[in-house]
Parts: sequence; C-alpha cells; structure tokens
Amino acid sequence: MFFPKRPAGLPGLRDDLGGRRILVVEPSQTLPLALRGVAGASVTIARLAMIDAALLARATPDVVLAPLLSPEHDILDLARLLHKLGYSGALRAYCQPVPNARLIRAEVQQIWPEVDFDILEVHPRPD
Repeated sequence: MFFPKRPAGLPGLRDDLGGRRILVVEPSQTLPLALRGVAGASVTIARLAMIDAALLARATPDVVLAPLLSPEHDILDLARLLHKLGYSGALRAYCQPVPNARLIRAEVQQIWPEVDFDILEVHPRPD
C-alpha cells in the first residue's frame, strides 16, 4: 500500500498533524521547529525505550511521529515495536529530503503491511 506523495516541507506536516493526538518518539531539534503552526495537536514525547502498551493506552495517539534515523534506532525498529504492541494508528517518519522515499515506504510495508505510513520531509531552515 503506497500513499500519494504530498508536498514536502511544512505545509504537508501541518496538514497531516493538525488536530491530532501525536506521540513523538526521540524528537530532534528539527521537529519542534517544524511543529510550529500545527493547530490543535496534543503532543506526548517519549524515548523508544519508554514505549509499551501502557504508554500507548495513556497517550492514545492518532499518529506516532519519529525521525527516520536516530543514533539509537530507525523507523523500522519503531514499526516492529508498534506492530508487536498492537498499535493501529498512523506512523510518520520525518527527515530532510531523501532521494528515494518509495524504497523506505516499501521496507516499512514489508514489516507491517496494514500500517498507514508516510514520510514527512522537513526542509532545513535557511540561515
């Protein structure tokens, strides 16, 4: 299952996350800046090691948002964990623009075919 490519950058992020309950896993400095202007969202922040069934029950996220890659894990590790815990909401990875997002989507779909997964490209702020 593939999803249409949405416009990269902040407009897509705002459209995708506005008004939702968001669980942010291992946020980076890029993400808090990108979340500015996302209206009506409820945000819970957690490290990967904190995610368990109890946390998911408390936060009741509509969407889990995490960096595509972090020093400790990647989105595939998170997808495996969420799938194992029975999470049924959306999963979004964020990153700077990547050359082949379709390949990454295919890898996630191979692990968890039913997941609503997409990549949100966050362009770096110009200095």
